Amino acid sequence: MNKKHIHFMGVGGAGCSAVFAIAHSLGYQVSGCDKEKWSPYLDNKLAKLVSVGHSPDHLKGVDLLVYSPAIPAYDTQNEELLTAKKKGIEAVPWEQFVAKELLVDKFVIAIAGTHGKSTVTAMAAFILEKAGLDPTCLVGAIVNAWERNYRVGKSKYFVIEADEYSEKFLLFPADIAAVTNIEFDHPEYFADFEKLKAAFGKFVKTLKKGSILITGPKVGLENPNGETIQVSKPANFDLKMVGEFNQMNAAVAAAVAKKLVIREEIIQKALESFSGLVRRFEFKGEEKEVLVFDDYAHHPTAVLATSKAAREKFPNQKIWLVFQPHLFSRTKALFGEFVESFEKSPVDEIIITDIFGAREKDTGEVSSTDLVKTIKGKQVKYLPNIEEAATYITKEAFAGDIVITMGAGDIYKLPEMLLKKLGNKI
Repeated sequence: MNKKHIHFMGVGGAGCSAVFAIAHSLGYQVSGCDKEKWSPYLDNKLAKLVSVGHSPDHLKGVDLLVYSPAIPAYDTQNEELLTAKKKGIEAVPWEQFVAKELLVDKFVIAIAGTHGKSTVTAMAAFILEKAGLDPTCLVGAIVNAWERNYRVGKSKYFVIEADEYSEKFLLFPADIAAVTNIEFDHPEYFADFEKLKAAFGKFVKTLKKGSILITGPKVGLENPNGETIQVSKPANFDLKMVGEFNQMNAAVAAAVAKKLVIREEIIQKALESFSGLVRRFEFKGEEKEVLVFDDYAHHPTAVLATSKAAREKFPNQKIWLVFQPHLFSRTKALFGEFVESFEKSPVDEIIITDIFGAREKDTGEVSSTDLVKTIKGKQVKYLPNIEEAATYITKEAFAGDIVITMGAGDIYKLPEMLLKKLGNKI
């Protein structure tokens, strides 16, 4: 620990919040800042260390500035970042801090893939925990069992979600790596599918000598520095999580655990008691006998897979799907796939809200109304925002109906809004 005081910018984010908390737990002197003091990811116990807004004043006595990559992406002239550089304070994205400080001398288990990486990361760490291996874990979602997006252990094991966006995963050379699947995503960064596949090719080349690579059935990667194991079919555990895709996630997590010589009965018991992650087909509540669920699905494959899982769980009930597209670039690049996914979705009624632009500006090339007009053979409606969607469903839903909200933007706010409106329904 050669840094006295580390300041974290963007501590409310899914990744930076976990790194901030892990660093604090390991004894680093930390402070943080973000646009708001509260975030669904930020540990409430650390709120006292967080300032609201960004300011050069936060840099007093700081030896290292760690930031969320979203900050320079949104604000290239961020005063706090620019001042740090002027003052000669080292500034690094959080992934680089993790690589340089937290993963040193660790046995690294890195989980990558277009779909399922958060779930497999959490599942693998949970198995290690139940096997007494006391891992540290960094994951981009809240794990229900921990009520946070991280775990701090005292052993050599560090389980980390390795994201392909901006090729961040190249910073995490692993002893064991898993790649769940590879599909085209992040068109705002990767020009085409070949570029994305090339990034995964680079990722496996970073694996340590004597490492193990575990892949899903259609990944097609080989470990040039060690062993490759392909998981060919889903598991058959009695999971608390729905859907065949979660059985595949469980199979990959189990394969990781087996390479650590964890007994099969421990693996099965851990996976069957694993209660999932926040925003992964998460039950949010029931009001007037309407059941409301929320899911992070924002890619066509995930939307369809989650829809099918919902239909398996509720074969005879009306299912509403409220989808908020995430990023103009993704909606445009995967437009045909989204249309096909909704047309195949076994739900009864679909509502699509405006695209959540996040770091992107609307150039007018694609819109949610374009999607609604193109989808055939389904009952589909465009409503601009989540408030209107909640109001509409409140009027139209009946006892026994199922509502699922999906997306990676701010649609996570809709379930609570809907439940309140349903509660006031006369």
